[in-house]
Amino acid sequence: MSSSLRVLHVISSMSPSRGGPSVTVHNMLKALGRRGVSVEAVATNDDGGAARLDVPVDRFTEFDGQRVRFFPRQTLKYAFSAPMRTWLRANIGGYDIVHTHELFTFAPLAAARAARAARIAYLMTPHGALDTWGMRNSSRVVKALSRRLVEGPLLARAAAVNFMTVLEQSRAARLGMSLRPLVLPVGIVDAAEPQASALQPIPALQRDARRKLLFLARIHPIKCPDVLLRAFAALGDRNTVLVIAGDGDPALIAELRRLANDLGVGDRVTWLGFVSGASKRWLLSQATLLALPSASENYGIAAVEAMQAALPVIVTAGCGLADFVRSHGAGFVTDGSVAALRSTLATLLANPELARAMGEAARRAVRRELSLETFGERLESAYRRILEREASPVYAPSPAG
Repeated sequence: MSSSLRVLHVISSMSPSRGGPSVTVHNMLKALGRRGVSVEAVATNDDGGAARLDVPVDRFTEFDGQRVRFFPRQTLKYAFSAPMRTWLRANIGGYDIVHTHELFTFAPLAAARAARAARIAYLMTPHGALDTWGMRNSSRVVKALSRRLVEGPLLARAAAVNFMTVLEQSRAARLGMSLRPLVLPVGIVDAAEPQASALQPIPALQRDARRKLLFLARIHPIKCPDVLLRAFAALGDRNTVLVIAGDGDPALIAELRRLANDLGVGDRVTWLGFVSGASKRWLLSQATLLALPSASENYGIAAVEAMQAALPVIVTAGCGLADFVRSHGAGFVTDGSVAALRSTLATLLANPELARAMGEAARRAVRRELSLETFGERLESAYRRILEREASPVYAPSPAG
């Protein structure tokens, strides 16, 4: 335990609706705080789309148990915030190390620049932003130019670039960038089991005794929900319902709803929208298995949450946790095709004993290897190694402010 280390995390949004990166930062703060590290975060008040969080701005406040300073998001695109930039420039010297999250958005880039100017060591976690799928399929030309002129130089000068899995690192390596990689899977699992009172039933499912196949993720083309719908329809299993928990582009959701109806399974698909907290814990406790058929997934937080709840998981080879799932017998890894997913679903649904055994193996594995306690120790150790290695005129830690 140590209280001498001051760490600042910077991300565009801490809203749970923003998915994996926000959840990751929350868990990093929690894991470090338990070790006595003085850790804070700054973010904009972005809450997804045009929405803004109802939080105080321009002062530190408690947010979901963590110390966070919010700034007004002034533009929807890139989540620009001039007040955040001003504050970073004036205050970043009071920290020993700065840890930024995501790329191609304002907050992490402003923080990395401010850290460089103040000669403070900084890490950057891309959260899959350097994945080859995203670089090819989303604003490809703009991202390539931005990576070369903006993100690339900052990444090259970072004390470390934190990847969640070896697969994420290997994909980024194909871009030919000069980086100091740090592969460190984020801890998700809390040793404290939630009490029964921490579970909030979802009325739409509470009285449905059928088995529940769960999709728990942001609804986006990269997550391949259409593949899951087609595989589910091909099962022809009327004793199982597909529960889709997540939000996304309304036009895409409407298109997927039409697809479900066209496939003849519209009456067996429940669309819950975004689910969090006690409702999500209840949903995981009621599900039979989780399917995450993403074309590309740098980590797979939903899969870890499912494994913690003793659910077997089905992921694709494009998921960063594929090797973890395979090596621990925690579920199945498919090639991402409809046929393979249908076959794997059929196997697990027809063999409840196998599903139960895989679920228990999954729970044991994540408790042992992906706990907050283990992760906090690894992350603090990484910070200290960086500070020892970077103790030079370029990255001289400043006194606590």
